[in-house]
Amino acid sequence: MKVNCDYCGNYMETTDVSCPHCGAANTHVAGHYSAGPVTIDELKKYCSDQRLPLDKMHVHIGENYTSPMAFGIYKDEVTGHFVVYKNKTDGQRAVRYEGKDEAYAVNELYQKIRSMVANARGRNK
Repeated sequence: MKVNCDYCGNYMETTDVSCPHCGAANTHVAGHYSAGPVTIDELKKYCSDQRLPLDKMHVHIGENYTSPMAFGIYKDEVTGHFVVYKNKTDGQRAVRYEGKDEAYAVNELYQKIRSMVANARGRNK
């Protein structure tokens, strides 16, 4: 069955974990997480253990970074929601996820980080 991506509006299968067009998580398969980190602290540790250059990757974990060209995740202290965002080059922000499910939010950014690493490895071959 096909559903619209909440982020870009294109169609994808309900079995897709992320949109094949924009990479946003498929919110229609909630509860399907990878075996990766499930908390912001675990994601920080994973990135540290992997020695990922988060600054060079423009990834910000645990902070509401507002400058252009960045991905990140933080917990909004006012609402208690976890927010996964992408700051575009023109300064606009696209919220990829906002809600109370920390594991889902962390998986959103974890999948993006894995994709970025895979792309970088492909370019370096």
